[in-house]
Amino acid sequence: MAFVPAGSIDIRPSTGVYATYRRLSYKPWFAIAEFVDNSTQSYFDHREELMTAYREDSDELRVDVGYDSDKEALTVYDNAFGMEMEDFTRALVLDSPPRDRSGRSEFGMGLKTAASWFGAVWKVETTQLGSPRVLTATINVAELAEKRLEAVPFIETPADPREHFTKLTISQVRHPVRGRTTGRVLDQLGSMYRQDLRSGEIRISWNGQPVTFDEPPILEETLEDGTERTWRKSVSFTVTHPFGGESLPVRGWIAIRNPGKQRDAGLVLLRRNRVIVGGPEEGYRPVEVFGQPNMYRSQRLIGELHMDEWPVTQAKDAFDWADGLEDAFIEQLKIVCRDYGDYAESYRSGRTKKVTPTQMEAASERTREVFTSEGLGRLVDEEMQLPDPPPSPLLVKEDSLKLKAVSSGPIIHTLRVSDVEWVFRLHWQDQLSDAHWMQVSYPQDNEVDIFLNTAHPFFAPYLDQQGMIELLQKLVMSLALAEQMARRTSTDGRIMPADFRNYMNKVLRRTSEVEGAPAYER
Repeated sequence: MAFVPAGSIDIRPSTGVYATYRRLSYKPWFAIAEFVDNSTQSYFDHREELMTAYREDSDELRVDVGYDSDKEALTVYDNAFGMEMEDFTRALVLDSPPRDRSGRSEFGMGLKTAASWFGAVWKVETTQLGSPRVLTATINVAELAEKRLEAVPFIETPADPREHFTKLTISQVRHPVRGRTTGRVLDQLGSMYRQDLRSGEIRISWNGQPVTFDEPPILEETLEDGTERTWRKSVSFTVTHPFGGESLPVRGWIAIRNPGKQRDAGLVLLRRNRVIVGGPEEGYRPVEVFGQPNMYRSQRLIGELHMDEWPVTQAKDAFDWADGLEDAFIEQLKIVCRDYGDYAESYRSGRTKKVTPTQMEAASERTREVFTSEGLGRLVDEEMQLPDPPPSPLLVKEDSLKLKAVSSGPIIHTLRVSDVEWVFRLHWQDQLSDAHWMQVSYPQDNEVDIFLNTAHPFFAPYLDQQGMIELLQKLVMSLALAEQMARRTSTDGRIMPADFRNYMNKVLRRTSEVEGAPAYER
């Protein structure tokens, strides 16, 4: 028979604060994580006692999260250690941190803030292993604020001392979990609690469906000597806080994902074995380390970094990066990730060899025959109808100067036009997949620097074919020559698209004549 002694919990001083939590910027999975944190920490704090109980019941730690769209209710049930009066009170009263703050339950705010954000009414039922009673209390957020209540009543019902559980029920949900959000919650919980799931000690479910985590596929290569290499390495470093000088340790691993996948790339940053930053579509990818989203390193570089002593926000959905701490962290990341990032950028599935200088030189033989020929020089001379063309502006771009530093070559071609020798320098590079496929600059009016990006995704599958390398050389040389002709004949320094296409067409026709193809009339 139930026994209901009169009882209430003092929640002063400011019960109206509960109502303000509805305006927090939680994402559903981070709010749910606050509840899962409490469940798993209860298990960690009492593992030995619970393992004995689980063995007797053929059980394990279970955290079952469910959402009923018809009732607009969210439930979180666990069979961890449960709570007696001290912890039960702490769960309901604001700003009541646990005695031991080294675990996941740190600030004493998570359940209150997340539950009040999710719904208008929430109820906690719990019994601790060995206790003869179940404690139950209900928080009506709006009622607390309107009536300025200073206490919350609770009831007791009898329990079997072998029972141990906590159940949270949130009703009148303000943030329904439906549509695509359902899949996101499932994916994010699996990612956030990957360490718990890996241990095999903890089972988490969402509406009866097991929460799982799929390990990322890591690039494995057979080297020239026949040995196998797995592109994953352990890392360990410290970051000094810019203010105060505190040393903050980081440990974990980085790797190259194969195949690359934008959705799952990036780093995940964990604290106390729970992901704080990162996960599906949420990877931590500072541009200083990962480059732009279209770069291969941004799609392939992955890793897990444990940052147990680093400060986090109260919602535990981000690190507290104040006072330049993130900048200091990124500076260390740049060093740690540089070699793997560079290789992730240059690696091509099914094509591990880069375009070599020997290949480029061989492909340039026929190109040189065409672009140093008298016939092509005459064509250019005839088309340049202005006797004294105005000087064209020098188009040396900073990007081009940077490309010189990472490019191979150049291969030099000279073309005589009247009494002037035009010089074309062909450079190539194979590590900057985000660069344009071709860039042109003009250090002097009769000099042209051409940059061919052999790492461009469009060309990469074909560069094992020597003929393709030759074709590319001829194409970029023709483009550069046509652009130079359009520049030199312009009266105002501007290049008209029609003029450029016209010159390009004539250059390609004359190129085919020099190579012995049927001649075309100009």
